Amino acid sequence: MENQKRHSRKLLSILLVLCMALTIVPITAFAAGVNYIDKISVTYTAPNYKAGDAPQEAAAVTEGNCSVAYEYWNEIEQKEEGSYWTSTGRYWYSDVDKMASLADDKKITQFEAGKHYSYNIVLTADSGYFIGKDKTVVSVGGYEWGTPANSTNLEVKDMSTTLKIYSPYSIDIPDNSTDEVITTVDIGNIWKNLDASQPVAFTAEVNPNNSACSGKVEIVEEAWEKSTYGESTPITDTIKSTDTSRNPIAGGEYWYSVVLKAKEGYVFSDNVTFICEGTTYTAQTANTSVSDNGKTFTAWEFLPSVTVSDGANDTVIKDIEVIGATLSYNEGDTPKATAMTKDIGANYEIAYESWAETEQYAFWYSNEDYYPEHFGGRFTSFEEGKSYRYSILLKTKNGRTFAATDSGLTVTVNGWTVEQQNISVNLDGQSVHVTGIATITPTKPVEPKEIDVIEINNATITFKDGDKPVFTGNVPDNEDYAFRCEWWSLDSDTGLVSTEPEWGSEIYKNKITTFEAGKTYHYGVYVTAYYGNFSPDVKLKINGQEVKYTRIGDENDTQSFWVETDLTMTPTAAGASDYKIIEGANGTWTQNIDGTLTFRANGDFDKFTGVKVDGTLIDAKNYTAKSGSTIVTLSTDYLKTLSVGTHKLTVVYTDGECSANFEVKKVATEQTKPTEGDKTDTTTPTGGKDTTSPQTGDNSNLALWFAILFISCGGVIGVTIYSKRRKLNKR
Repeated sequence: MENQKRHSRKLLSILLVLCMALTIVPITAFAAGVNYIDKISVTYTAPNYKAGDAPQEAAAVTEGNCSVAYEYWNEIEQKEEGSYWTSTGRYWYSDVDKMASLADDKKITQFEAGKHYSYNIVLTADSGYFIGKDKTVVSVGGYEWGTPANSTNLEVKDMSTTLKIYSPYSIDIPDNSTDEVITTVDIGNIWKNLDASQPVAFTAEVNPNNSACSGKVEIVEEAWEKSTYGESTPITDTIKSTDTSRNPIAGGEYWYSVVLKAKEGYVFSDNVTFICEGTTYTAQTANTSVSDNGKTFTAWEFLPSVTVSDGANDTVIKDIEVIGATLSYNEGDTPKATAMTKDIGANYEIAYESWAETEQYAFWYSNEDYYPEHFGGRFTSFEEGKSYRYSILLKTKNGRTFAATDSGLTVTVNGWTVEQQNISVNLDGQSVHVTGIATITPTKPVEPKEIDVIEINNATITFKDGDKPVFTGNVPDNEDYAFRCEWWSLDSDTGLVSTEPEWGSEIYKNKITTFEAGKTYHYGVYVTAYYGNFSPDVKLKINGQEVKYTRIGDENDTQSFWVETDLTMTPTAAGASDYKIIEGANGTWTQNIDGTLTFRANGDFDKFTGVKVDGTLIDAKNYTAKSGSTIVTLSTDYLKTLSVGTHKLTVVYTDGECSANFEVKKVATEQTKPTEGDKTDTTTPTGGKDTTSPQTGDNSNLALWFAILFISCGGVIGVTIYSKRRKLNKR
């Protein structure tokens, strides 16, 4: 009997221990059947809040079995520079009840100038679903933050049914100011002809045609500073416009800088767009800074450095570049004079091109005056199987002379450098004979390569009333054609060619000096083929858009493309434009996100000519454009090339343009948490104490805890009843 009692007591003890053990086993051991949310994605808008604006609801859940419970803004402060940001105890809640529970002095009803604010989002799981601390992957604003277990900006609360997202972004409201903000600086006319024989001239000026800065800023200092990099005996030299004018050091490499001051009533933006002589510079291509008070703007080392000449060598030509020479012929072809100087304004010219048949000593010269009659005969077409050698003669212009071959003279033809032994300089230095440039043996003709598309990029094709003409067009690298010139014409007597005054000045009697509002101007181009021929129906693309054209001159000339395009431009009055961005302004794009940005302008799509970003025309491959009125979409690949910050998109039409800003945002990082209630906005500093209660695994399901407790109690009661029955039975 006693043994039975002891056996019963042992059994009871074992059951009690098992029940107690069950109550302390982590809930994860029973969680196989819990509906954890695998992934949550939440997006939000980030309006460009200003002082006086009221906070707005901005968040939305795009993936996951949950919804936005509420959003809140927290005013934060930094007690001293370098310290943690902490809460001031003032909040705005999207939840009406939470907002009503705050004292009036703790409510944020509108953003205040000079204050700092942190944005936060609270989500609640749908019925029957739970948020796993180490199971649920959370994406915020298109960027994956990870699980709450590995992100300090994510916190699971309320029995795994609530997720708090701390500080996806914060804002600083600038101090109130009555000063107008200058967003663009546009200068030009910089003197770059540094010569040791004369003082440096300072001629830079603010572009009077750009209303964004004209009359608002002034140039207070220009400077050229000598680089000492690589010099065995460094000599520092800085020549400033504010100092006494003097000569630079011969052979020195100088870099340019300029300082501008905002006039009374104006300040510079921290993200000011910098334009110099038609080129827009970015943080990657120029060094710029704005003073703390916004009154001074400085730019340096954005122009190529200038090596100072000694004055005496300015008249000596050391580099000769010839392009466009036809060096490939077939049997029966007639020799052609197609070579030209790479620089139309070069101080030398081609006197003749020649081919010599080496067996019979027969010759062809592009200039009749140079035929060497006593050396042999002439030929007019190439014969199969015979060998021919190509040569050219160059002559100086404008009082220049060629350097001697032993003084560094170089000659390149079609990009190939001619060997020194094939270069002969006349004793007076006025001419250079270049032989053996190419030797060919013609064969039977093959079908010539046809050029089907001509591309002209970065052309400036819109102007306002009073603007001066600028010519910026170019062709892609490694094409089989050269862009010789572009021009604008008003009528048969009035126009301007890009190569004037060196070439083309005789075409128009009256020169366009500035464009006038209300007058319609026509755009034209001249292109020549290096190799092959232009197709009879060759397409012309200007800034990525195909345009129609009308040929000028011989329509059967397959080597030259001289056309007036259907592009017309009617300048608008300065500051006047009916064009607007009606959709997509102030959009945002986050780095490393596979998304696009779309803008809609109200202009007629038939007048659309291109897109600028930050003042520079971009390649058509970087965007799509379609009608309705004009819809432009920037590609993901192009957006990935832009720096973090605010950018300006401009839709360009033949008779005007319109612009809107957009923002490229940095990918989200694990930022400091803002304070809600007694919480601070930051994680505990290193060395500090963490007062948060530790958590093991996921937060528990309350119902499951009660079930386990019920089983435990049932076990105890069952054992007790069993024991009493044994005792009664014994009686």
